[in-house]
Amino acid sequence: MADLASAARVRHRPELSQDIINKIQPVTLAGQRIMPVPEVLAPLFPWGGLQRGTSLGVAGHGAWTLSLALMAEALGEEGWLAVVGVPDLGLAAAADLGVRLDRVLLVETPSLDQWPTVVAALLEAVDVVAVAPSARIGPRDARRLQARAREQESMLLHLDGGRTWPNGLDLTLSTEVDRWEGLGEGHGHLTGRRVSISAAGRRGAGGGSSVEVWLPGPDGRLAAAPKEADVLEFRPLRESVNRESPVSEKADSQEVVGQSV
Repeated sequence: MADLASAARVRHRPELSQDIINKIQPVTLAGQRIMPVPEVLAPLFPWGGLQRGTSLGVAGHGAWTLSLALMAEALGEEGWLAVVGVPDLGLAAAADLGVRLDRVLLVETPSLDQWPTVVAALLEAVDVVAVAPSARIGPRDARRLQARAREQESMLLHLDGGRTWPNGLDLTLSTEVDRWEGLGEGHGHLTGRRVSISAAGRRGAGGGSSVEVWLPGPDGRLAAAPKEADVLEFRPLRESVNRESPVSEKADSQEVVGQSV
C-alpha cells in the first residue's frame, strides 16, 4: 500500500499537444478576437479592427474593392476567405490589393433551401465568409447563422450592405465617390478614385465616423487621401482698388488671396 501511495504522489500528468491546449483553453483574450484593418480605416471600427463573431456590411460604389482591401489586411498570410455566390468577384483586382488567392474559396451560388446550410458549414471552416444572397434570408436562418459565427469566432461579410438580411448588422460601411483623378481635357488616364467612407451600426457602433481615402490610389492600393489644401491665387492688387483712388507704383505688386477649394 505504501508503494502505491508513493507512486500516486510521483505520478506525472501526460503532456498535452498545443492543438489540444488550444481547443480546451477556456478564455479567449480580447486581442485575439480582433483582426487588423488598414490603418486609415481604423477610426471606422469601434473595436479598432474587425471583431470575430460579428457581421459587417459594405455598400455603395467601390464597396467590393473596399471589402477586398479589408480582407487583404485582416487575413494576412494565414487567414482564409470564402466567397459564396459572387462569380464576378474580380480575382485580378483582389490580388492587386494584396489578397492571397490560394487562401480564397469561391463557392457557386447554392439553391435557396441549401444556402443557410452551406454558409453555416463555411463559418466553421474559415475566418470570413463573404455573401451576397440573391433573395432575402429568413429571420430564423439569419439568427442561426449569426449564432454560428459567434460560436466559431468567424465573421459574416455582407457584400450587399445587408440589403437581404432581416436583422441589423453590427457595423455597416457606406462609400460615396467624390471624384476620379487623372483625366485632362480629352486626354490622360484615371490614376485614382477619392472615396468617402462612413460607418454606422447597432448600439451606436461606428459613431457616425468617416474617413476619406483613395480607392484605389495611383499604385492600385488603398491609401489615405490628404485633406483638401488651400490654393493660393495671385491677382493684381490694382483690380481690388477703387479706380478713382490714387494708386502708387507699389500697388502694381501682387497680393496673395487664399481660397478654399
